This record gives sequence, structure tokens and C-alpha cells, in this order.
Amino acid sequence: MATLAALYDRLAGKGDAQADVQAQWAVQARPGRGRDTRLRPFINDDVHFHVKRIDNSRVIRAVDPQTPRTCWRLIAGAGASALLLIGLLLPTGYGLLAGYKIEELKKQGRELKVRKAALELEEAKLLSPERLAELAAMQELTDPDPGRVVHLSEKTGAVEQRQPAKTAFIPPRR
Repeated sequence: MATLAALYDRLAGKGDAQADVQAQWAVQARPGRGRDTRLRPFINDDVHFHVKRIDNSRVIRAVDPQTPRTCWRLIAGAGASALLLIGLLLPTGYGLLAGYKIEELKKQGRELKVRKAALELEEAKLLSPERLAELAAMQELTDPDPGRVVHLSEKTGAVEQRQPAKTAFIPPRR
């Protein structure tokens, strides 16, 4: 046993008596067997503690006049330290949040540019001459005869009408 109690017993001279008792017990427990198969004793099995009940219900604490002042100083110091720490970290935190907002706005700007390009492509497809010619053919819109065109004079703003050439009337296709 390498416990503090065993070391104390050896120093006090009680260790030999305990070893003799254990050896006798081993011989009595298993006579005729050369091998010791008993359990080792529990650690600190020989140590006993006595609990003494103490009643402090009648004891009254003495009032210290410095205690409230010390408590308020501690509270004020902790509050000032907290305000100082918040004041030092607030600009950094605000800058960090502003950086996130800027990146989010840049991302939205890129998405809007892509959407604008897609809309411009769609507009170009819808306004292409081939598409307009196709729509005109679907609605049976044709170019007028040259003789049926009315030109405005730029100087007077009057309408000049040319006499149509004598051609046969061709009704529009339907």
C-alpha cells in the first residue's frame, strides 16, 4: 500500500503489526494453497472521519462601513471598463457590418447587370428587322404605292399631293 496512511503507519511503527495480521488472515482464509487470491484492502479503509455539527444561526455579522463604498466603486469601475471596451470595439464592428453590406450591394449590382443584359438581348431580338418584317407579314402590312405617299414641305408645312399614276387598283391580300 502506497497511501499516506500506510506511510504514516510505517513511520509510527504500526506497519509491521498490520502486515502480520494480513499474513495470518491469508493463511487462515485458504489453508493448503500456496497462492494468495484474497482481495487487497480498500484504500484509506482504516481512516475514519467524525462530522461535528456547527450551528451558526445565532451569529450576527458585524457591519463594515467600508463595504458599500467598495461595492459601488467596483460596480462603477466595471461599468466604466465595459463602456470603454464597447467604445473601442464599436467602430470595428460597424466597419465589419458595413463591409458585409457593401459586398451584398456589389452582388446585387452584378445580378442587375446580368438581368439588364438579358433584357437588352430580348429587346434586340424583338426589335430586329427580321422580326418586324415577320410581324408586318402576319398583320398584312405592306409598303404603300409610291404614288399614294403624301409629303409635307419643310418650309411651308403644306401638304403636297402627287397625283397617283394611273394604275390598276390592287386590293390588299388577306
